[in-house]
Amino acid sequence: MEQNWSDIEKKFILLNGDVSELNLGLSAEDEQNIIKNVSIVFHVAASVRFDDPLSDAIKMNTRGTREIVQLCLKIKSLKTFLHVSTTYSNCYKSMVEEKVYPPLADWREMIETVEKLDPGIINILTKKYIGSMPNTYTFSKSLAENVVWEHRNQLPVIILRPSIVISSWKDPFPGWLDTINGPTAMLVGGGKGVLRTCLANKDVVADYMPVDVAIRAIITAVWHHCVNRVQDQNKIVYNCSSRDKSVSMQELMRLGLKTAEQFPFSEVLWTPTAHFTTNKTCFAVNAWFKHLIPALIVDLVLKIRNKKPRLVKIQQRIFQAITALSYFTLNHWTFKNENFQNLDAVLLPEDKIDFSIDLSDINIKEYFVNATLGLRQYLLHEDDSKLAETRKQANRLYWLDKILKALGLVLLLWSCQIFFLSSYLNA
Repeated sequence: MEQNWSDIEKKFILLNGDVSELNLGLSAEDEQNIIKNVSIVFHVAASVRFDDPLSDAIKMNTRGTREIVQLCLKIKSLKTFLHVSTTYSNCYKSMVEEKVYPPLADWREMIETVEKLDPGIINILTKKYIGSMPNTYTFSKSLAENVVWEHRNQLPVIILRPSIVISSWKDPFPGWLDTINGPTAMLVGGGKGVLRTCLANKDVVADYMPVDVAIRAIITAVWHHCVNRVQDQNKIVYNCSSRDKSVSMQELMRLGLKTAEQFPFSEVLWTPTAHFTTNKTCFAVNAWFKHLIPALIVDLVLKIRNKKPRLVKIQQRIFQAITALSYFTLNHWTFKNENFQNLDAVLLPEDKIDFSIDLSDINIKEYFVNATLGLRQYLLHEDDSKLAETRKQANRLYWLDKILKALGLVLLLWSCQIFFLSSYLNA
């Protein structure tokens, strides 16, 4: 970017603000600057934490959207306002169409409630407020959609719902990403050997969206609505879903672990593996034996060596994260995405080189291999010059795992033999 556009910094003006604050935390001068000089608004800012207190989620995701809308109403030459939501904003439905559904609560009342009531009281009442929603994130994003939808006759709005955004397909590089979320955390945890059991349906097909395709969709949708002046309100919601190009949980983990075998992570706790179960009791037992007990042993060794124990805390966070994600790893959704797919058709042939959102040519196996390699490079910052040594360590762990399992089996058979022999002699 610096090579192609040396004056890129001159095109950006940074403003101080906070989406969770009233009036977005903008100064009067900055607000007037936006009102006079902005014509297109992208509302992407949001908290994506599943465990946010309801007060925080509503203030950031719902009230923040209201504040953006109120600002847009003042902008003199607004051409388009695009609100980024999520395909899971209506996750209480197994099939989600490209439309805004009736609200689960009145967004005005919810904003007023979190502004007036003590956060502690709201925490106690959270389950009652969110109803059939699994967490405060999806609930607050659902209400935010209704904020935008109610202003569709006053503003030129677009609602774009990406599914689970993960590593890039092509741009800026294959496999690029700058943050860890659910699927990438599973790949890292599995590759590092700290995630060995997971509460998930191995056959569930999760809907993933490469980050660069999601960004292309955002740009293309805004361009399309500005140039073609789209008036049809049935065409303003886009489910940015990969739908026919998604993979099952088992296949995702298989591809990730296979790549991790060829390009192993450093500082691995144990040889990579993963076990899926849909039974919560079975998961709890597996987590105890495969996660917590090894963590206790490692932390004990660290303490004896006068080093800070940390693995138990890591495993506690992993357990909480898996539990929070289980609603999404145990269930399947179908996202209708005709509006999204039709976006590609409005592009000129020469524009499709840079802005096409067509996923028909994506090689799923190659994509997830690149995604795993991207994790090594861009998030974990693995040193490839040490890859040979890392492979040797991984090979040693592999055989140690096999030997210990064999010894465990021998011990079990020997114990059974002793037990039955003792029972026979006593009889």
